[in-house]
Amino acid sequence: MSSPAIPEKRDYSPRSHYNSSTEYLKNKRICTAASIAAAKTSQRAPTIERALTISEDAVWSLRKSDLRTHFLILQQYSQSLSHVVPIIDSGDTHDNSSETHLTEVLPPLLRMPLEIRQLIYRHLLTPPSDDPRLGPHPRQLQSHIYLSRTFEVAVLHLSRQIYHEALPIFYGDSNQTISATINYNLWAHKTQRSDLVLSSSLTSSIRNLSLSIQLGSEKRKLKPEDFEAGARVKEVTKGIKKMRKWLAGADIQLLKIGWQEPPQTYTWEQKKEILDGLRPLRAVRVETGDINWGLDWNKGKKFRFDVEYLRELQRERS
Repeated sequence: MSSPAIPEKRDYSPRSHYNSSTEYLKNKRICTAASIAAAKTSQRAPTIERALTISEDAVWSLRKSDLRTHFLILQQYSQSLSHVVPIIDSGDTHDNSSETHLTEVLPPLLRMPLEIRQLIYRHLLTPPSDDPRLGPHPRQLQSHIYLSRTFEVAVLHLSRQIYHEALPIFYGDSNQTISATINYNLWAHKTQRSDLVLSSSLTSSIRNLSLSIQLGSEKRKLKPEDFEAGARVKEVTKGIKKMRKWLAGADIQLLKIGWQEPPQTYTWEQKKEILDGLRPLRAVRVETGDINWGLDWNKGKKFRFDVEYLRELQRERS
């Protein structure tokens, strides 16, 4: 009679059970983490259009992993365009064949002398107009800016070289005046904010600025009370501070100041406090712009608008 089969011994020691379970969990964790990472990467990967047009606020809200993804996409995009940009040898020796090759790569406009290109850029500007045309709305300012001479914005998108050459001419031409408004309407500022951030090279090109300061246009019987009038002064002062920050680096040659206020509301000391905020602009020349009808009522010494004081805002001549 055959003996019954003896069952195979199994190791039920705690160590063996711990090793097997640990290895299983480790492999499972690796697979799970890899799959989750791959899924997240595929979900978060933005297009190059998204990476190029993302706003400043959106950049600050990105997580580190998303920021790294955007950077890698931009890096890959710039590397793909590297073969288009000609590499100029900075050494002492020059190869005539390479110079000929670079000349053939450049478009006809960039082969011309710089003086001729600058002349072409100036001819692209429309004639000066007393009715300024609507320009961009920088997020740093309360409202749009206006230009007395307009141009085709697509020209600035042709190449980086044309952008840096034409921008100072488009915004800094001697007959180009940039107009902006600073008013007291706090709620309009919060609902009409823009995502557009203009480059410092653009703002530093501005030479002529026409600034309209608006504290209200009510008639005499509807003029604001003291509390409301004081709040308007604070909002306008904030707007001037933003304007100064936006124009940091600009060499303002002409500053034209316009003014609007309800009659017999703001004393000369309040007006002077607002105007003194424009002194850091260090304009070479300060002129009087449009002064509203309400100031015709302010004939007395208390509510007057001293036009001659504007000259004190000019840059001190050495």
